[in-house]
Amino acid sequence: MPNYKAPDNSVHFIDSTAFEHLLPAGSVPITDEEAEALRPAPVALPIVVSPRQIRQALTQVGLRASVEAAVFAGSQDAKDWWEFATAFEENHPMVLGMAQQLDVSDGDLHSLFVLASTL
Repeated sequence: MPNYKAPDNSVHFIDSTAFEHLLPAGSVPITDEEAEALRPAPVALPIVVSPRQIRQALTQVGLRASVEAAVFAGSQDAKDWWEFATAFEENHPMVLGMAQQLDVSDGDLHSLFVLASTL
């Protein structure tokens, strides 16, 4: 499949030369290797899980009691977040703050969310 590079360095793929007129003005053909080098690196999206999933994962890894104790000793916002959140996002500031408070590493936090996503 032919690859083309536009003046803004975006990469375009056209199956047939019949559609080359749809490319941005100034686009030039490039090799597969050049196209690969211009592709942006994949962005890892944060894992989002349900309250049930995060609670079950925390129970499995032995952190649920510690998280709940920290929540209930914390602010009203923390209590509301724990009780009423409809989803828990791996990179949410409240999650990151809780992980830091409980001395949970970034790798362990990610592993917790991976586990939660399977439950």
